Amino acid sequence: MRVWIGTGMMIVAVGLLAGCGGVPTSSTENPASVTLTNYETVWETTAEVLDRYFDIAYENRYDGRMETKPVVGATIIEPWRLDSVGLRQRLESTLQTIRRRAFVMVYPSPAGGFQIVVEVYKEIEDLPRPIGSRMAGGAFFQSVQPIQQDVVTSAVTPGAGWISLGRDKLLEARIISDLHAALGRYDIESREVISTFKWPKLPWSNSAAPENETTIPAEK
Repeated sequence: MRVWIGTGMMIVAVGLLAGCGGVPTSSTENPASVTLTNYETVWETTAEVLDRYFDIAYENRYDGRMETKPVVGATIIEPWRLDSVGLRQRLESTLQTIRRRAFVMVYPSPAGGFQIVVEVYKEIEDLPRPIGSRMAGGAFFQSVQPIQQDVVTSAVTPGAGWISLGRDKLLEARIISDLHAALGRYDIESREVISTFKWPKLPWSNSAAPENETTIPAEK
């Protein structure tokens, strides 16, 4: 009995610690605007940030689109995973079989720089007893491959055996926050390079004329 109580208290404590981290608000601007003009840097950084949460299944830098594999939601005993934002979502993923998948679009902004759209779709398994549940002897199960969409903002059809729960705005906001932090570092570095750059001292900047130049005497 004491073992069960101790285990339960440990799970709750871990869950509380996992949920006490800064939870972003769903009002974060999406698409995100970035001022960097180097597409390669923006693309690679976006892929790196997205890879912290999902495994990327498809990416095409020519049309600016990324798509991830579905991932089963992080539970309260998996604080190292970041896809379940806040204690409530971690409890939900512990008691239910929840999965998420993300779609990202990177395209030039009319004002300069780039716009990054991040859409995360959340689904719950549609079974009498979720076989993907990791409670009460359940086992990890993932069989549905991601569905490729032509347009990132179109409605994403849930896979067979799954019910759509709509967009996960909190995870979208967290990913966008990470993108701003990562891309802002490059922006700061580029500004510092520009501000510390000094033009070389040119020979004709001195008061004396260079030897290879002739001076024209002023008219009297």
